Amino acid sequence: MAIKQTVTAIILAIDPGFDRVGWAVGKSERGQISVLAYGCIQTSPRQTLFIRYQQIIQELEQLIRQHQPTELAIESLFFFKNQKTVMPVSEARGVIIGCCLKANLAVFEYTPLQIKQAVTGYGRADKKQVAKMMRLQLKLDDRPIIDDAMDALATLLTHAATIRPPLR
Repeated sequence: MAIKQTVTAIILAIDPGFDRVGWAVGKSERGQISVLAYGCIQTSPRQTLFIRYQQIIQELEQLIRQHQPTELAIESLFFFKNQKTVMPVSEARGVIIGCCLKANLAVFEYTPLQIKQAVTGYGRADKKQVAKMMRLQLKLDDRPIIDDAMDALATLLTHAATIRPPLR
């Protein structure tokens, strides 16, 4: 079965979390990516998890309305160091995917290893190496970028360079 790959796509890339959700939006044309916007959804630790999830949904819906993406590229949970946050991050990831599926986005998933390999050529690269390569490849200036947004940009670049069928 042949998968029809769109020549032009607007991609929403997400680094999932419940405290901070990194996001990036880009336009991919024949494998070339141009970054349209990026940022971070920051929730308050003083709020309940459910209110934080609701905030994530509301801000994602706004991003989707504003940029009209057709695809979601999201980082998978591959290995988790902090056992106290694994469940809330997993739940937030489910909320994010559900929100994007509701908006009819095709879903693509990448492990941290795949992202680091695609961006730096080395699957065990550290955050500084990833950030350096992102700035070079996407021609970003030296302004500070929150790690979560940088991770979303790396996911965006990985997706634009990868041809694979969506998960749905």
